Amino acid sequence: MSAFHIAIITVGKVDDEELRLTTVRVARLLRAPLEIRGRLPVPQAAHDTERGQFRAAELMKSARSMAPQLGSGALVGADGVLDDKPPLKTDGYIFVSDVDLFTANTDGVFAALISKAGLAVTSVRRLRESFYRRSADLNKQRSRLVKEMARMGARLRGAKECSQPACVLAASKHLADLDLKEEKFCRDCSLHLFEGTVRI
Repeated sequence: MSAFHIAIITVGKVDDEELRLTTVRVARLLRAPLEIRGRLPVPQAAHDTERGQFRAAELMKSARSMAPQLGSGALVGADGVLDDKPPLKTDGYIFVSDVDLFTANTDGVFAALISKAGLAVTSVRRLRESFYRRSADLNKQRSRLVKEMARMGARLRGAKECSQPACVLAASKHLADLDLKEEKFCRDCSLHLFEGTVRI
């Protein structure tokens, strides 16, 4: 999996230190360093004024078109920032935003994916307790973001959704689904991702 290089790009207002701490945990899960590249403005062309939300696919495509202006970033591994330079080739992008996202036939989503284009996005908006008018819980919110970023990273790598509810690769349609998951892949998904084998 280390040959597949993913760049993490902030779109909008996401705390830099929070993103770094989260990315360290995601790198540990994916067993590969990730590049934190920088920050882009929220593309207003993706905004749906009637809904007051942002179209996930349009946001990803617009952000991808702006990504080259950022140049290279810093590699973050399982133990923090690495001294190595990021690879020249980027295989996939995970955009992390603070805006409320939706896709066709949904009221809102935590994350979205265009796998063929190597694009994924996750938003902290619906991962925060404040969205549900509850007291903030930083540990819970950070764990949710770790799981969604890791799920998107694995999907970019070609992994499929998992039927095991506790696996990071299980679908996350509701917050309860996300909170049920552990910060790890199930045995079968681990074998597929890191060993290149499938259990029979």
